[in-house]
Amino acid sequence: MTTLPLLSAHVLLPHYALTLVAAVLVLTTVRRSWRWAAVAIVAGALVGTMLSWFLGDVLDVLGVPPTWVDRVWTGVVCALLGVAVVGLVRGGRARRGRVLTRVVAALLVPLALVSGGLAVNRDAGLFPTIADALGQSHVPPLRLPDDPAPGSAPVDAASWRPPRDMPAHGRYGSVRIPGTASHFHARPAIVWLPPAALVEHAPELPVVVMLSGQGPGAAPANIVEAGRMATRLDAIAHRHRGLAPIVVMPDQLARASNNPMCVDGPLGNSATYLTRDVPTWVHEHLHAAAGGADWAIAGFSQGGTCALQLGAGRPDRFGSWIDVSGQIGPVLQGRDDTVSRGFRGDRAAYEAAQPLRVLAERAPYRDSAAFVAAGADDSRYGPVVPRVVAAARAAGVTVTERIIEDGGHDWHTAGVALAEGVEWFVHRTHLAR
Repeated sequence: MTTLPLLSAHVLLPHYALTLVAAVLVLTTVRRSWRWAAVAIVAGALVGTMLSWFLGDVLDVLGVPPTWVDRVWTGVVCALLGVAVVGLVRGGRARRGRVLTRVVAALLVPLALVSGGLAVNRDAGLFPTIADALGQSHVPPLRLPDDPAPGSAPVDAASWRPPRDMPAHGRYGSVRIPGTASHFHARPAIVWLPPAALVEHAPELPVVVMLSGQGPGAAPANIVEAGRMATRLDAIAHRHRGLAPIVVMPDQLARASNNPMCVDGPLGNSATYLTRDVPTWVHEHLHAAAGGADWAIAGFSQGGTCALQLGAGRPDRFGSWIDVSGQIGPVLQGRDDTVSRGFRGDRAAYEAAQPLRVLAERAPYRDSAAFVAAGADDSRYGPVVPRVVAAARAAGVTVTERIIEDGGHDWHTAGVALAEGVEWFVHRTHLAR
């Protein structure tokens, strides 16, 4: 049951149809109160519109403005709830009919709420299954490849040839990356290994550290489940003879509701975790390249902001960065709240952590490159792209800008853009020919 695909039309359409049937049955039995029903529908739609505006635009409860799908479905759900209220209060004249109407009206309430939730979830692409919505990741533990023979020399990917027994697909799974230096309490990470990493005499490969966003249900598993990254990475490896970067998806949050902002502070030493603990684990367990030129930091939304911060602040560790729909810099609920909770009230430390300032102060960047992307319909974070691009180019960073057509601030956009960013990084390394 928990594997039920929540984004599939085979699941959504029957539920929508059942909701519509229940609403029609209620309206049919209250036909003598059609004026009340009409008022309830119109009032419900207006309340839904105002609710979407107030919660999404005024209070900004999710950190992104509602899409037109969110707004329409909020109105539809509230209109259906209005129908349910009329059915419960005025439904049916005879006793038996009144009881039946009230039962159907009562059922209409959860049906309407679930229909709205399913529609909004499909628009965002966040929870592919019930297990994902419940926070139950079905990513299995990763089976690590065998260590190279003692004393064997590293294999250069540039001269490597794929063996006949190389797997057709990569392998991914969950791992524990301890916060030895940072004392950061990260949740399990996910690691994807390309086919070339799964054979004897595997070459040393570049590394992409890829971060999810922050918010309800945020976790590394979003990248492979909502972003379908394993399938996308397999396609990249297939185009390059099984070669692709190792992709490590660590937890930079500690929990979905937390935002340490990829700095070291009272909310957690996220920066040290990503720049020291994660690379240390990778070098101890995987055939990974060592130099910063062969490492990239990537992310979506809050993870994209982290990519911008660490790409600007640690070019020695991450010579490339992939920022998808990120913010202009680390932020919580406004500047004052960010300074207070994230920087212990130290405004100078807050200002020093702003990546555009870091880019200007550390310029010129002679060997860094950035891939900066957002959805064309992302009204909040899309306008950040030209500002980041201009600041990075002014600092000497080689920048590739990408706008995803018909894309919003969602995992459909993130999946496409992050995969394109990895392909871009492949061509920055020695993997592509």
